[in-house]
Amino acid sequence: MTHHVTLTLTRFNEPDDLLESVLAHLAAQRGVAGEILFIEQSTDSPLDAARVANDRWSVRTIRKRLPGLSAARNLSLAEAAHDRVLFCDSDALADPGWASAMNDAFDGPDVAVVGSRILPHWTRRPPILAASRVVRDQLSLYDLGGDTIEVRRVVGAGFGVDRSLFASEMYFDEDLGRRDGKLFGGEESDLCARVRAAGGRVIYAGQARVDHVIQPERHSTRWILKRLYYAGLGRATVKGQPSPSRKPGLADWLLLPVILPPYALGWLRGRYGG
Repeated sequence: MTHHVTLTLTRFNEPDDLLESVLAHLAAQRGVAGEILFIEQSTDSPLDAARVANDRWSVRTIRKRLPGLSAARNLSLAEAAHDRVLFCDSDALADPGWASAMNDAFDGPDVAVVGSRILPHWTRRPPILAASRVVRDQLSLYDLGGDTIEVRRVVGAGFGVDRSLFASEMYFDEDLGRRDGKLFGGEESDLCARVRAAGGRVIYAGQARVDHVIQPERHSTRWILKRLYYAGLGRATVKGQPSPSRKPGLADWLLLPVILPPYALGWLRGRYGG
């Protein structure tokens, strides 16, 4: 029996050639079928996503300006034709077996959220700061190996939910997440925390791989420090403590004088205001 899922992505400012490649990778998914739901926010040069449709994947486009990524994801959950909804960032290239491996991971009892293995696709020489595991988290990279394991949270470049489980928790906090040019995050972590508190399970599927295209601007020290600031601000907003996906390594400690101040500044501002 062929399983059906909804694959969804949202456009912000990504160039057409990158989006076309992302859509082509989604349309090449094998082992499952369903729909690709594309949230198109560009009014200047809207992309014709329907060109990638085939006998396994229909394509539906919703053209709507939204205040942020969390709002777009909430719209996707409301509009999806299937309960298993897989989110792919508009700069992430899914391996052909990604959706199938994600779908398989949902078959476990009470599995409500599944995360992908997210590896870098550098467009320039990797920056020195990327040696830090904490910084790699801010670049939406998530590599815990090839196994399937239970985790506390997932990372947004490639993950999915089963909206039929713990339905009251299946939403993204619109005070979190990327919006208005601000590099907020934390909406996936917030969802995972609520699902786990309700008795659901969060799984990392190491065989479900996406390659995250690290666009040129994200190689800069300025962008990385700005992202660290918003990471701290987001953690404080949900009253959380710093929580990297893995224990800090040697590079984290060596780079601590650089990476800690912006994160701490954001966390203190979110915690105490000002």
